[in-house]
Amino acid sequence: MLTRMLVLAALAVSGAHAHAQASDIPRTADGRPDFQGVWESRWLTPFERLDATTEATVTGEAAEAYAAARVADLFKDGGALHPEEDFDFSTLLPAGDGGYRTSLIVEPANGKRPQTQLSKDLGALGRDIRKAAENPEGLSNDERCLSATGRAPLGVSPGGMYRQIVQTPAHMMIYTEDQMVTRIIGIDAAPRPEALVALAGDSVASWEGDTLVVVTTKIRPQLPPPGGPAFDQQRRLTERFSLITPDQISYAYVLEDSAMLTEPLRVEFTLVRTDDVMFEYACHEGNYSIGGMMLGARLAEKAQAAKPKP
Repeated sequence: MLTRMLVLAALAVSGAHAHAQASDIPRTADGRPDFQGVWESRWLTPFERLDATTEATVTGEAAEAYAAARVADLFKDGGALHPEEDFDFSTLLPAGDGGYRTSLIVEPANGKRPQTQLSKDLGALGRDIRKAAENPEGLSNDERCLSATGRAPLGVSPGGMYRQIVQTPAHMMIYTEDQMVTRIIGIDAAPRPEALVALAGDSVASWEGDTLVVVTTKIRPQLPPPGGPAFDQQRRLTERFSLITPDQISYAYVLEDSAMLTEPLRVEFTLVRTDDVMFEYACHEGNYSIGGMMLGARLAEKAQAAKPKP
């Protein structure tokens, strides 16, 4: 495991210093960069910067302390997940200057989501509802097997670290192991009619030199949690895929969200080629576990009610 982690870090560092020459990257029969293969993104770096530092990068003992703080943050609320048995993170994401990134977010510079007040309020309401778990609708879509990390944009999460890319002149397919999500992107495709909104949106790609630029629009607005206010929402996502070396993809995106963000959000990280085998992912919480979760919540409420009043 340690050797593999060091190889991942070395690859990312080498890629951060300089992009490959055009002749050094694999290409398809039509001359385009060839992204095909299985890729992993097991970076320990969090999406948002932890309060443990205000620095964009850390080195030496500060990096070790930040990595420890990140692991502690993952399990601060307890739960059934074990840091060694249920997670397979690598190192913090190398920054290319001998340091490590403290957030996947690049802009805003503070490494935090630029949330609107509506986003903060709905997030707090959703967390309260989820803790109470009074009905299936109060649980997250992930717990109900209704969504996963394979839709746009790509992310780094324990279940979404492995992805397979298949490419043709007209399409790029990204298959994420987590909940077996298959995303098909049309290259130079005609956009769908404006009325055809969807959870995954409408992704249309075009080439800018050796960079594949994917613009996703017509994303269905989020549904407010039960009891939350209705709101209007327009989202636009622009992703960029570039081969840094034959074994690394530079992935970056800018997300614009009229309801949840006060300014555009820019995220960057690296995908690393792997020989690991992807496996079938079976999500059964929605089929079997929700009844048990509801029962557990009711029993917890009953036990709380039975406690002597102060």
